[in-house]
Amino acid sequence: MSDFEEGKEVGMSVESGTVALLNKSEIDMQVATAHKYPRSIKRFRDESLQMVTLSESVAESCIYALPRGGKVIEGPSARFAEVVASAWGNCRAGARVVSDQGDFITAQGVFHDLERNVAITYEVQRSIIDKNGKRYKADMVGVTGNAASSIALRNAILKGIPKAFWDDMYQAARKTVMGDFKTLGNRRADALKAFLGYGVSQEQVFAKLGVAGIEDIGLEHLVTLRGMLTAIKEGDTTPEQAFATEGVDIGMPTAKKAEHKPVKQEEKSKDEPNTNAASDGEKTYLANKCLSLELALEAMCEEAGVSDFENLTKDGFMAIKDVLLARERA
Repeated sequence: MSDFEEGKEVGMSVESGTVALLNKSEIDMQVATAHKYPRSIKRFRDESLQMVTLSESVAESCIYALPRGGKVIEGPSARFAEVVASAWGNCRAGARVVSDQGDFITAQGVFHDLERNVAITYEVQRSIIDKNGKRYKADMVGVTGNAASSIALRNAILKGIPKAFWDDMYQAARKTVMGDFKTLGNRRADALKAFLGYGVSQEQVFAKLGVAGIEDIGLEHLVTLRGMLTAIKEGDTTPEQAFATEGVDIGMPTAKKAEHKPVKQEEKSKDEPNTNAASDGEKTYLANKCLSLELALEAMCEEAGVSDFENLTKDGFMAIKDVLLARERA
């Protein structure tokens, strides 16, 4: 090994050792502070409850709902975890991508209770392969990494802080969103109006909830709808994905069952809808997303390489959505 290489190695070793020493000193100081000013469980519960029930909109952001396997999964959101960690105090939390090789990206969330000296890590994997089996572009890999990191951080925090301390606060947030029978009429009307802004009709909402009409939407249904709105707003899902049912596309008429008779090839290709075309619901989603981020739709189309929004394809929809999500998380 040459003198230059030897000196470089020693320099790197000294530098890394200095960083490690600084990190250790920082953590030791935080631990000492945590022991000097221990948390109050009562204060934690009072502050958390006050924050998550501050308003209907705050409570709504604490709940997410996503369709999975024909069911709707509901739970505390990343925003709820942020509130809980803030009120818990004397803790460190963070997330990072630890691997983006192969077909998956892996993010790791870390929560360290400085007062109790308890550390929790939680890893989340997300696919970075598109429907054609190709790896996502660099921007989309970054967006997927940010989403995975957010979920990993949420899970680490909610695992590190015992559920017994925050579960009733989550239920309180649900009740704030739910309201009561006096407010049910207005709140479900507001929810349906919000979905209309994304191109989702009342009939599609009824079908997803399994109800016959607006009068059958109850208090629990209202929480589910608000959770789905949160998931759409944060980009965890799209109106198309959230409300798609077999044989039905948002903004598109229900496909009629094919008659059992021979069809000529040219007639089939003429009558068959373009399955690669983006739906009205997807277009409305992009327009509303641009509006909420105060971005020009035309500029986002140009940045995504889309020249014809009127005849938008599903690939074009994903390209614009990726650009918007990257801008939102920047």
